[in-house]
Amino acid sequence: MRGLWLIMFLFMSLLFLSGCTSSVFQAAPSEKAKSYQENHEIIGDEKEEMLEEMNISETIFDISDRDKTDEEMEKDNSFDVVNKEEFTLPAGRYWFTGETSGNIFIYDEEGKLLIHEIIGYPGVLGFFADVNESHTIKIDGLETASAFLGWEKETSTELDAGIWHVGIDIEPGSYTISAAGGFGHVIILDPNGETQIFEMIGSRSVSTESEIEVKEGQVMRVTGISSLEIERGEN
Repeated sequence: MRGLWLIMFLFMSLLFLSGCTSSVFQAAPSEKAKSYQENHEIIGDEKEEMLEEMNISETIFDISDRDKTDEEMEKDNSFDVVNKEEFTLPAGRYWFTGETSGNIFIYDEEGKLLIHEIIGYPGVLGFFADVNESHTIKIDGLETASAFLGWEKETSTELDAGIWHVGIDIEPGSYTISAAGGFGHVIILDPNGETQIFEMIGSRSVSTESEIEVKEGQVMRVTGISSLEIERGEN
C-alpha cells in the first residue's frame, strides 16, 4: 500500500513539474512577438515578405530642389484621367491627391515602386513625394487627380502620408510616433540597405505607439494613414 502511495506521489510530482516547465516556456515570447508587443515593429520573415512585395525603388533617396522657383513650372498639375492612365512631371516635390476613391502608383524606369497609395476611403487624402521625369505616374479609379508643387504643411508634430527625408523634412533624432487614425505602416529606409517597419493603428478602441530613431540620410515612408503624429524625444 505504501508503495502504491509512493508511486502516486511521484506521478503527481511529475505532472506538477511538467506544468511549471510548460508555463515557463509559454511565458517567454519569441523575438518576433516581443518586438511587436514592445514597439509594434515587424521583423523576420514577415518584414522580408513585405519588402519583397513593395519592391521599393532606390530613387526613394533622391531629393528634389526644394528652392526651385521656375515660373514656367505649373503649380497645379491636373491629370487628364479620362483619356490617359500614365503621366510624367518635371522634377520637384509634389502633393498628390484626387477625388472619389482610387490608386496612384509611381514607378521608376526599372518598374520598381517609389510609392503607392489608395486615395479616398479606405486610404489617405493625399501624399507627398519627390519625383522627376524618369518616374511614371499611373492613376486608376479616380475621377480627378492633381499634383501640387511646392505645397508643404507647416508643422513639426505631424507628417502626412508620403516620403520624408531625414535632415531635410525632419530632423534626425528620437521620436514617439502614433497614427491619428486608420491603419498603415511607417517604413524607415537607410541607404546601406537596412530597413525597419512599424505597424500603425489609430482608432477609438486600439491605438499603437512606437519609439523610433532616425538618422541623417534616411527616409521615412508613411503609408496607409493620412496623418502620423510625431513627438520629439529629449535628445
